[in-house]
Amino acid sequence: MTNWQLWEALRRIEHHRDLSDVDRNLLRPAFAGMNGGQAMRLPDRIIARIRYLEATLPRD
Repeated sequence: MTNWQLWEALRRIEHHRDLSDVDRNLLRPAFAGMNGGQAMRLPDRIIARIRYLEATLPRD
């Protein structure tokens, strides 16, 4: 997954109504970095979770 694909996946996931509170809290730093907050390197387990959510959340 390229950085651009990761960015696009986060954009789709961020406001998805089916995102659990646990996942929303886990991804909060990534969402903050995407929306002008401090940028940080995402751990591999977070990237894996983003990939999983992107693949499994229903499309609007």
